Amino acid sequence: MNLYLYIPPLSAHPSSCLKGLISGELRRYWIQNHPLQFQEILVCFLQRLTDRGHTLDSLIPLVLQATNILDHHSSQLPVHSNNKMDSLYMHWLHHPNGLQRSDIRHSYNKILKPFLPFDKMQIAVSCPRNLRDILVKAKVTPSKKTSIKEILELQNQI
Repeated sequence: MNLYLYIPPLSAHPSSCLKGLISGELRRYWIQNHPLQFQEILVCFLQRLTDRGHTLDSLIPLVLQATNILDHHSSQLPVHSNNKMDSLYMHWLHHPNGLQRSDIRHSYNKILKPFLPFDKMQIAVSCPRNLRDILVKAKVTPSKKTSIKEILELQNQI
């Protein structure tokens, strides 16, 4: 079963959507993984796309184009480091009238950067709780009296 739901080859999407999907996924894979892991993930990604109906003949030129873009813009991508302490991570709750990422980054660069040992700063912005979060409960909480083993046994009996 293919749960990745990538764009199928006979979709009405423009060809640039598939090109963007490939280049975006490859960039994300490269940034988030070690180069050796990147190769494994790339093979899995191509397998998923071929499972979806694409041919390798149509995918290889797009992958080569995306990797050329990655090579060309490699100065913008982070260097894979073994040191986990080279980045400062900030978590910020979004407010429409509050501070924006650019304001936080500007203040950090101007005031704190000379005094802190971090090479980079990442700002993660999350949404506050809203009415949908309060009214719609999609979380299923299992009964404390029933175990997973008992549920599976009940399913096998039915």
